[in-house]
Amino acid sequence: MTTNTKAADTRHVSIAEKMSQFYTNRQLAAAIVKQVKTRYDANPFETDIDPSAGEGAFSHPLGPDCIALDLDPKAPGIVKADFLNWTPAAPTGRCLVIGNPPFGEKAALAFLNHAAGFADVVVFILPATFRKKTQQNRVARNLHLVHEEEVPQDAFIFEGKTVDVPCVLQIWERRSEPRQLHTLETTHPHFERCSQAEADLVIRRVGAHAGQLKPFETQWSAQSNIFLRATGCSPEELKARFARLDMAGHARNGVGGGSINMSEIVALYEAALAEEARTVAAAPAVSMPRQSAQAVPAAPEALPIEQADRTAQRAALGEPAHCETSGGPAAVAVRSDTLKADTPVLSGQVVIDDISGGAPAREAIARFNAAAVEAQLITIKVPLSFRKTSVQNQLDPAFHLVNDIDATVQMSGANGRPHERRCATQTWERRVEPRPQRARETRHPDFEFCGRAEADFAIQRVGANAGRLKTLEEAGSTQSHLFVRAVTCSAAELLARFKTIDFDNVRRNTAAMPSVAKTEIVALYEAVRRLAATAADQSAADPSLVLPGNPGGPMGLVAAASQRIISGRAAMRSLTHLTTVNRPDTRTRDEARPEALVASEDPDAITGAAA
Repeated sequence: MTTNTKAADTRHVSIAEKMSQFYTNRQLAAAIVKQVKTRYDANPFETDIDPSAGEGAFSHPLGPDCIALDLDPKAPGIVKADFLNWTPAAPTGRCLVIGNPPFGEKAALAFLNHAAGFADVVVFILPATFRKKTQQNRVARNLHLVHEEEVPQDAFIFEGKTVDVPCVLQIWERRSEPRQLHTLETTHPHFERCSQAEADLVIRRVGAHAGQLKPFETQWSAQSNIFLRATGCSPEELKARFARLDMAGHARNGVGGGSINMSEIVALYEAALAEEARTVAAAPAVSMPRQSAQAVPAAPEALPIEQADRTAQRAALGEPAHCETSGGPAAVAVRSDTLKADTPVLSGQVVIDDISGGAPAREAIARFNAAAVEAQLITIKVPLSFRKTSVQNQLDPAFHLVNDIDATVQMSGANGRPHERRCATQTWERRVEPRPQRARETRHPDFEFCGRAEADFAIQRVGANAGRLKTLEEAGSTQSHLFVRAVTCSAAELLARFKTIDFDNVRRNTAAMPSVAKTEIVALYEAVRRLAATAADQSAADPSLVLPGNPGGPMGLVAAASQRIISGRAAMRSLTHLTTVNRPDTRTRDEARPEALVASEDPDAITGAAA
């Protein structure tokens, strides 16, 4: 085994250290051999090779037929040879390469990639850096990682003494298909690299303190530290999240004290945000102590009459509007997020406008439910996640959403630099009848969510590209992607429908990071499915629709209509407010047609979806 570590009081480099002679504890080596033989008992190996046999810790338990090699043999039966210049002289049959290769000067990676040329399975003790995606991407593509575990402390012997070197045991299998490389994201919407003068955070990049947050009072080297500033959230949020990340533990996967890079920081941050989103979605409704409501003025301006008329027409046809009103079917919204100070005070009205658009959803939920004890009307500035059904289901059921508009909030970083954050201003009205809890469908007859091996394509679930369709080769981890396979339609037809969906607004309805949930995917797809049925009726009634002007036939109509409909901002918001449950449409096409036709003529409408 190789390491670059030397004893602090040693001024010379010993022969053993030059040759990376860190030998494996015999008991550990025997246990690894037994583990591997048990794992592959049903398909045993015909040839065993130990490429860096040393004192024979691995080759001895493998038996006398093991081919043992080493540049400096320390036991009988070990052939003096350089594994990197060695190949089997005869066919090996099913072959196992196992051992503890040298670490120094990229030798471990070289040993692994050389073994990929003839081994069926490679089992190596490797530097902890092989846990890093950047290092795994350098391994030969025909090798697939199937097992990984941390090597116990004090597992090695150097010049007769037990030593502790951070290592990992990995099992790689050779396969005919190339391994998919890890996607390495080095940027994130919430932060960006900058100089120390502009920074909200300082992270130690290399050395014994790698991964630790450092104070601002000290001037830090740009070569050894990473400086970040908040962009898509407040500096306080950013600091709080980074304080919860185990960056120091992850950095210990390095050699010589540890290291961490931007791709690892982004991955850790995204994982924390995904966990935060799951926690919010799974949290029960918040019950707050009784508090007095604060009456402050606020009055929305009405929509233009023609837009209100269109909304009323949709309601008359049975289409739920994206929010309800107390004065009739015409939806009311405001054109500005500015609350006018000169409007009359309304009795029982509460305005909560001191919640940052970057505040966690749980804080806003608690404030809302506390105000709901006495209020009749609540206007609240909230994170975009309040447009999610999972969040709205946690609010006091006596209140109904009557208004929802886009807004922004100004925030300042630790260095005084202003940031603008998107949020929403919502108005909720108390009513006698309770607000129905929105059903959230996660299944559809046309497709199902599945594992990577069974999928036809993938959808990125979180991150800057949330909602992006990807091939299986392009898709990253199962934590950040959803995998989909067709059930009652062809894979090509399913993909064509998904390509007409614009996820942009839905994916940004989150307090943490851009994301798309299964319920939103199902709802959007159902809307496209109904549009397809309408388009088929239209093309049958008017053959000119299938002429060169509409080369896609019915699907061409779907693409054109859905680009207008599904990308509409009000349409996106409506997904979280519709009361219909997203199940297969049991109506005939003639019964469904009037509603869909109205939607196809109005870019701000969407029909048949539920979130």
